[in-house]
Amino acid sequence: SLLLDDYASDDTFNCIFNFSETFLPHGMFQRLVCLCVEYVSRESVTNASFIIRKNFAQFERFRGQSVELSEQNQMITLNTSGNTSDIIAIIQSMLSKTNNNVMNGRLKWRTLALDESTGRFELWQEKLQAVNNNLNLDSFLNCL
Repeated sequence: SLLLDDYASDDTFNCIFNFSETFLPHGMFQRLVCLCVEYVSRESVTNASFIIRKNFAQFERFRGQSVELSEQNQMITLNTSGNTSDIIAIIQSMLSKTNNNVMNGRLKWRTLALDESTGRFELWQEKLQAVNNNLNLDSFLNCL
């Protein structure tokens, strides 16, 4: 693991990547954290800061926002202070890339996002294709 100490989350998040349909492989959260560190390092012009624990990571300046990831049971949770759609699209792309490269596409998960108007978690659809098109993740993900 990255670090030996756990982090007790306050259970506030606005997205869930739920792997309970199959399983969350050991090391998947750590791979995701490494990809996020690389992404923030390439994106940030100045002083990117990180807090990384065994089951938790916090990134400042992740597309100009604070982002927290946490591993809980068969889920990875996301909490962000800003445009959730952009961050979900980035994390979803990173998970897909890892799934294709490492798991041969066998990993299954459901992405649930908090609907601010209802306060409920709804299945996040690829309806945000415009968001994905504007992020230009291809060049970043292809170099990994």
